[in-house]
Amino acid sequence: MGISVDFWKKAGKYIKPQYYAAFFGALVFGFIAHMPVFTHNFPVYDTFWNIYFNQDMITSGRQFLTFADGGTSYYNLPWVNGVVSLFFLALTSVLFTEIFGIGSKTVSFLTGAVIAVFPAVTGTFAFIYTADGYMLAFLMTTAAVLLADRIKFGFIPAVFLLGFSVGVYQAYFPVAILLMIFILIRELMKREFEWKRFFLKSAAFAGTVIGGYLFYVLSLKLMLLMSHRTLSGYQGTDKVGGFPAGGLLTGFKAAFSDFKEFTFSGGIFTENIWMKTAYVVFAAVSLGLFLYMFVKEGVYKKPLKTVAMLFLAATVPFAASLICIMSPDVLFHILMRMPWVVFFVFGLSLADMCFEKKETPEEDAGTASGKRKPDLKKAAGITGILTSGILVFNFVISANVVYFNLNERYEKTYALCLRITDRLEQTEGYRTGDPVAILGGFPNQEIFPSADITEKVTRGYHETGGDYCIESTEKYAEFMKHYLNVTILPAEFETQLALADTEEFRNMDYFPKDGSIVKIRGVWVVKLNG
Repeated sequence: MGISVDFWKKAGKYIKPQYYAAFFGALVFGFIAHMPVFTHNFPVYDTFWNIYFNQDMITSGRQFLTFADGGTSYYNLPWVNGVVSLFFLALTSVLFTEIFGIGSKTVSFLTGAVIAVFPAVTGTFAFIYTADGYMLAFLMTTAAVLLADRIKFGFIPAVFLLGFSVGVYQAYFPVAILLMIFILIRELMKREFEWKRFFLKSAAFAGTVIGGYLFYVLSLKLMLLMSHRTLSGYQGTDKVGGFPAGGLLTGFKAAFSDFKEFTFSGGIFTENIWMKTAYVVFAAVSLGLFLYMFVKEGVYKKPLKTVAMLFLAATVPFAASLICIMSPDVLFHILMRMPWVVFFVFGLSLADMCFEKKETPEEDAGTASGKRKPDLKKAAGITGILTSGILVFNFVISANVVYFNLNERYEKTYALCLRITDRLEQTEGYRTGDPVAILGGFPNQEIFPSADITEKVTRGYHETGGDYCIESTEKYAEFMKHYLNVTILPAEFETQLALADTEEFRNMDYFPKDGSIVKIRGVWVVKLNG
């Protein structure tokens, strides 16, 4: 007992109050935002292949995902996956406060909150069956950066952490690069700046990035060779280890265009007037504080530091949208937008600097006489904190709107599938085991008008909008099997394509009208749309 008490006393010396604040900020706001998806089973279009799946996604370039997800079993367990994911996010928040040197407990709490409720997290939790592996990868990415930054030869373990993270989900690679860029920017702003330390950090970061990517590529190629498989090409995975399609110039143009469009007109941070105002003010305050520090620390007086600062700032858009460089035509959905959380935390770290103790008599001018001058810097810091708080609150609301619609989609899909199975079973001649083709994707909107009231919010969140969560025969069959205990045998995919091109199909009425279920060429065809 004495040994354990002594251990915790020693350990407590290294656990700063900011760590607790960040950890519990993530937990508190994380549960408020995401509890609905933790406690319900909200299917999306991929859920039916992942009710039980070992997450062997090596053909998509995610060779380590099966290991990252294996700790919580390969079942789709929303509560377990969700709580574990949130724990990883809380730990990641702690690392972010350390990386950015945040001293205020309030700012640390907000850091945890913004990380836990960031829209990319909400998008990931829509695919809750794999979220814990993704959040572990996010944690490992952040840990890799901290190790490379703070520990001598820390880049060695960082290489393996980063490589493993990329092998879980490639979208976290840009997170590491952005964190490194902002660490170097902060380094340039220090009064006790040394070029030797700057170059050593840069070398450690370069070694981590290059080594991590090489470890990812080599391990992927080796595991593909051993399993006798090849990359599918999904989302540009066939470009791994090679050159981007269309050349580097095309890739850089695509990356810059993507960054500009998402940051300034993506809509995900500006869904309503409150968010739009808070977003603009937070960005303006952060930029203002950055320029203030640039002048205050005299960076502009030193040409080499200024050039280095401008170079690093210029790389930010390309680092954030790095995936576009390799694959310009990539579908850059919300799950891949985690790098943008670095901008928000960096802005909070600038606000945190406004509350540091004053160091020079000049900064205390006006206070000795009792006539305190307006502290614009502190006012800017408070403004940054308040606006980030408004954004956090609205991210929570957006998350709950997303989950609200996921529930609505489930209910409407359940009702539709119940009607289809009932009509099939009542159709003369139909027997369980006969091949079925449910064609047209979603029901015809003239007969089934859209009831989705969340489009303004969910349009920015990958695969969470609309009225239904399935659109193909195979997925209708899986839904019916797991939620209705009804067996539907899907016709072969090539057969379905051929049936959709027949005159008989074109002459059918839309479900649920008479004549919407017809046997064509030995297959029972249900026409939803066409």
